[in-house]
Amino acid sequence: MKTFFVASILLALSVSVIAQETVDFLDEYHRPMPAAEDATYYRRTQLQDSLYHVRQYYVSNDQLEMEGTFMNETPPRKEQGKFIYYYENGKVKEEGSYTNGKKSGLWKGYYDNGQIADEEMHLKDKRLFYQHWDRSGNALLKNGTGKYTQYSSEAVAQHIEIFDSLLLSAFTIDAVSSDSIYLAAQQNAEYKGGMKVLYQAIGRELKYPKAARRAGVEGKVFIEFAVDKNGNVRDVKVLKGIGAGCDEEAANVLRTKHNWNPATVKGKAVIQKMILPIAFKLG
Repeated sequence: MKTFFVASILLALSVSVIAQETVDFLDEYHRPMPAAEDATYYRRTQLQDSLYHVRQYYVSNDQLEMEGTFMNETPPRKEQGKFIYYYENGKVKEEGSYTNGKKSGLWKGYYDNGQIADEEMHLKDKRLFYQHWDRSGNALLKNGTGKYTQYSSEAVAQHIEIFDSLLLSAFTIDAVSSDSIYLAAQQNAEYKGGMKVLYQAIGRELKYPKAARRAGVEGKVFIEFAVDKNGNVRDVKVLKGIGAGCDEEAANVLRTKHNWNPATVKGKAVIQKMILPIAFKLG
């Protein structure tokens, strides 16, 4: 009887743990999908000790893509504690810790062959670049200063310049115009009057599409755009949308907002690519 009683308790505990786990399917941008069909990742979430323990997997081979803990379940979720990201081949891609949703302490990045690529220190709002290695293990920064080229997931070359362990600039070369398009600059582009003024201007002009209002569509549209050397907006496109006419409305309003101070590197105006979220909320 005692053995049966203990086994019954263990079974009850096991069922309780399984019941707390949720499974979600995600597309290539980690956005939720209604079903497993065409999903790129799937996510398992368990609530333990007031934290949401999350493991994300590649659908292709059930290999871990990420594991870590969040302070809350619904977006915007705040990371807390140790996180590890993986390549599809199982090698570690990046590892480090978060504190209240922000990277903190030492972070390490790796190539898909297992070779270490980066060491960075995150102190409050400061990001210090300690070292960068090429795929063969050669260190490319000397006393926290140097230049190197790395490649994004789309195989686009990003040219990086680090000075005194701080990011001085990061840019790509446009294949059509041959312009240098900066992703980060010594002095980033800034809307004249500040972001509060920009959002106030957008809010005055933004019209909630009737189709979206009828369907109860809410959310944020993420717009990618560039600010040219004269402070004008160009190359506007929807990076992540919510549909029902909201994407087009957000893009059209932003196209008219040309009142920017351009980004600069070493005192010279440059073209900078930026991303702006525009929110649609009923009521």
